Amino acid sequence: MESKNIETKSRGTFGIILLGLIFLVIFGGTVFAVKAYRAPLGPALPATPTPMLVSNQAAATTVPTQAQPGVCDETTAWNILILGSDAADLREPKGSDLTRILRVDFPNRKVIMYTFPRRLWVDTAGLGLTNPTVDATQLGTVYYEARSRSVSTNVKDAMLEATTVTARMLSKNFLLTTDHYVTVDLGQIPAMVNAIGGVPINVPSRITDPITGITIPAGQQTLNGAQFAIYARTIPDSDFGRIQRNNLLIAALREKLLDPAVWGKIPQLYTQFSETIATDLSPEQINHLSCLLQEVPQEAIIQDQVRQEWTSPGPQTGSFAWDKTSVLNRLKELGLIP
Repeated sequence: MESKNIETKSRGTFGIILLGLIFLVIFGGTVFAVKAYRAPLGPALPATPTPMLVSNQAAATTVPTQAQPGVCDETTAWNILILGSDAADLREPKGSDLTRILRVDFPNRKVIMYTFPRRLWVDTAGLGLTNPTVDATQLGTVYYEARSRSVSTNVKDAMLEATTVTARMLSKNFLLTTDHYVTVDLGQIPAMVNAIGGVPINVPSRITDPITGITIPAGQQTLNGAQFAIYARTIPDSDFGRIQRNNLLIAALREKLLDPAVWGKIPQLYTQFSETIATDLSPEQINHLSCLLQEVPQEAIIQDQVRQEWTSPGPQTGSFAWDKTSVLNRLKELGLIP
């Protein structure tokens, strides 16, 4: 019963939407040579010295012997780290307001999106968060702690450094490997939403942001950029409630992006916001990912998360300790870790 409740009712997820945006922009206005088509849009994550990550890399991503033939010219599975950075936001705590692993399994035609609440208390010892040293913090804060220590003046380089530390944190705490990444500056989301004319959504219940005082009423409406960002990020109840609201926005945003009238605006969007979207996927890989979405049956698309019943009050106000056995067992059941 519970597993049925977490199965997504639409083919779109936030990570897939972002990747689709990049794909449409690149191929909507430019003819790429084969070399450029296969070249990553950004650098890969640096190799990590963490033994656990190295030892689990093959086990987590290699397709088992005798697996079904691949589809869309891919024969392996990828773990794609999806991060939404709020490092420049005024509200606290800063960091990654969105941390999800998108598992795309080409041979088995399966897609899984797993969400980590930003307030989980995680071990960060040995990840290079020094001066001052941070050996433990909330999961979403890891990104900000790493980015604030970057000496790079290039925005994407700083995003890559913070993404790398976040990937190592997920390996250290959850045994997860990261094959690719997509990191987006959430501060640009309001402008992006306004550029496509807002997003229609049926809000199930009235909600007021305790920081801005802005209220989103219940009912069918079109959210502008500011409202969209508030509905996605406000936490008047709990981090788990916010995740559920994000899932509603994902479905609504997907429907908006399917509107042909919006497609023509995508090149403009990418030109305006390309410096705040970082990924190491190549145009070819994005094409293959888009192809997979046409091949995956509805029942093979699953959305899940660390569940509230697996958590308890953590050492810092508002943080959550978590039952490692329950979380890791679920990750194993989903095939996200060996």
